[in-house]
Amino acid sequence: MKIFVRLTILLTFVLVYNTANAYKFDFTTVGDVVDEVKNKFGSLDSYQAQFEIVSTKTGKRNVQNGIIKYKNPGKLLVEYQSPYGQKIVSDGKSMWVYIPSMNVVAEQDLMSDSGIFSSASRSGLERLFSKYHYRFASKDQPEKMDDGRREYTLVLKQRERKGGFRTIKLWISENYFIRRAKGETSAGKSVEITFSKIQTDINLPGGLFKFEMPPRARIIKNPMIAEE
Repeated sequence: MKIFVRLTILLTFVLVYNTANAYKFDFTTVGDVVDEVKNKFGSLDSYQAQFEIVSTKTGKRNVQNGIIKYKNPGKLLVEYQSPYGQKIVSDGKSMWVYIPSMNVVAEQDLMSDSGIFSSASRSGLERLFSKYHYRFASKDQPEKMDDGRREYTLVLKQRERKGGFRTIKLWISENYFIRRAKGETSAGKSVEITFSKIQTDINLPGGLFKFEMPPRARIIKNPMIAEE
């Protein structure tokens, strides 16, 4: 009888232990998701996606779209289809924003972790998540979307009240790509960006990230006095 009791206790302990470990293994925390996103973007050699940006303020809605291309380390090309011809180019050291409707080029010297222009890298994401408190948007994660797929949804809130986005919501795919982001400013402006047709580790020649100055364009040097 004593042997039977001891075996029962031992088997119960093993069962509970294995069940607890299985639960621990299957349970994903918000910190796990954030780490996976950082690792995913940090390991990429290149990235390309189509994007759509919808900005809303006081009932006015503005839509922009185009294609974004990123090459490690720090090279960026954003080509707009709407407004047509507008582009952002960065070679990792400098960034140029061309607005053809005004024939103006903003030329900005970049710091090593300059704002959104390094956000496709691990360091850029480290900077983003360090400035915000973050949590899951709902209890059940990943959430089931209207189209049937599942995505992790995160809510970010500024640690310190500054300019820029007061809150951000992220939609992250199960393979840890940021598919959608929506930011809200204290002034009531909403900006939502959606990425589609994501491709990674593709051949992006370095020449794509060399900016050619348009003829007779007016140049504004370092117009951004703050990264926010």
